[in-house]
Amino acid sequence: MGDERPDPVPPSTQVGTPPSRVPPGTSLGEKLSTSVGIIAAMVLAVLVNLLVARHYRRWDWTQGGLYTLSDATVSTLRALEEPIRVYVLLSEADPLTLSVRHLLDAYRAETTRLEVAVTDPDRRPAEFLAVQQRYGVVAGKTEDGRIVTDAAIIVARGDRPHFLTASDLVEVEDEDDLRARPRLEQALTGAIRSVLRSERPKICFASGHGEKSIEVGGAGGLAALKDRLNKNNYEVVELGGRRSGHDHGGHDHGDDEPGAAQEAPATEADLGRCRVLVLAEPTRPVSPGDVARYRAFIEEGGSALLAIGPVPDESDQRYVDLGLAGLLAVAGVELRSDFVFELDPKLRSTQGFGETFSPVVRPHPITEGLVKAADQGLGPVLTVASSLAPAASGPVAPAPLLVTSDKAFGMVDFFGWARDPSEPKPRDGDHPGPLTVAYAAELPKPAGSSAAHGPRVVVVSSPSALYAANWQSPELRGTAVFVESALSWLAASPPMLDIPDKPAVTAGLRLSEDALAGVFRYVVVYMPLAAALLGLAVHLSRRGSERRPGGPDDRRGPGSPAGRGAPGGAERDGAP
Repeated sequence: MGDERPDPVPPSTQVGTPPSRVPPGTSLGEKLSTSVGIIAAMVLAVLVNLLVARHYRRWDWTQGGLYTLSDATVSTLRALEEPIRVYVLLSEADPLTLSVRHLLDAYRAETTRLEVAVTDPDRRPAEFLAVQQRYGVVAGKTEDGRIVTDAAIIVARGDRPHFLTASDLVEVEDEDDLRARPRLEQALTGAIRSVLRSERPKICFASGHGEKSIEVGGAGGLAALKDRLNKNNYEVVELGGRRSGHDHGGHDHGDDEPGAAQEAPATEADLGRCRVLVLAEPTRPVSPGDVARYRAFIEEGGSALLAIGPVPDESDQRYVDLGLAGLLAVAGVELRSDFVFELDPKLRSTQGFGETFSPVVRPHPITEGLVKAADQGLGPVLTVASSLAPAASGPVAPAPLLVTSDKAFGMVDFFGWARDPSEPKPRDGDHPGPLTVAYAAELPKPAGSSAAHGPRVVVVSSPSALYAANWQSPELRGTAVFVESALSWLAASPPMLDIPDKPAVTAGLRLSEDALAGVFRYVVVYMPLAAALLGLAVHLSRRGSERRPGGPDDRRGPGSPAGRGAPGGAERDGAP
């Protein structure tokens, strides 16, 4: 018995050595199951990719929706019937490059007919040289060797290009605060529309009767309207004045060379080649000869926008008779000698006596564009108007476009009230509301005419509808939409490009000496010190966890001498 020895401990149960486990063999069924799972996962991945490609979606999280396309852009892109090529001639270091690429990605998500070529003049000189020779791009080098061009983007349809400069893409709002307003979408979509249109309808502004010139700037001028028409590929002519082409930042190098303003004088003989005649706020009587000429222009197939309103005479005792009754009669409209006051607090301005008001929009193809503006809380606003009424006998029945509320009235004795103005109230003889301040009429087609429609006339009894303030002030954008829609309807052209401005953003950073010193302290002292303290805290935390029982340094596991259940850990291998 004394020679008995305990059986040796198998190697698999030695202290500190875990028992080994031999994995069972893989059966054929398990192999087949695994293969089927892999194939199913691959098929599912392919189906998901096909579904995502077919139902492509983009999300724009930028401030102000910089890459969210407007309805005007989407409709333009989806209507493309031929390829449009876009050359981006910006270097990788240009701050506009990334924004342009993201926006063009959004464009290509709406159409397959947009081809984009990004040509960095510094990194791809051969490609840039080919584009330069084809389109005549002017280029030069800066002191540091970078290539700069006179065109940031070229939009081309075949051999018809449209050039966009950096100033077309970004509008500097405040140089002191370094704030800029992105205009990428307006510029790109406008360029696409420009190269698509093969003709440039001519819009003629009458002159010689005290009308404002299309070159007059300021809030009450017509220069903003002229510039808006130019950018939408219309040719603007002032009869008896000058012809205006694309004189904005972007320029078109088409066959008719509209890139530079044309200075050839336009005479009354050019009226026959006009698509639309605009009579904008005459302040002196229009001669019977001009009235007869304008009326013949309409009866022979032309269209006209007549923006006329109350004009006081020099003595401020009565209104000037502009002699336009015969011209207005063509549209079945007559202008009343009154002054409109809107008394409805929901429609009148909080300033004044109600001479500035927002008329109610009536359904018509012209007013369709005002629906979305109304959703944004915007509508047409008119200042100083007379009322219009259907003529007793006219060739057509005009359709009302803008009307007042039933609380408005047309004051007949305006000059008597103006001598001692007070809150206006209707009196006997005044014209009760609702009053119409804008009409549209379409005449029958002239005999033998092949036009799709007859002559069209729009009459607005407030010249303020054409003032530049409507294109300069966001609060008056509804009026600009109305005028642009009216001109598009008169010219039988697609609606003008209406893309709301994006919010202005800070384009740079201006730092004072104190601010620079603060930045230096944070970068050189505070941030490295904070990183060092954080590292020290992590190191001390790990040291503490290693010293605690059960920590990484505690090797007393289940297989250790202290973990086998012997008192005091005195049991030794091989002891009975």
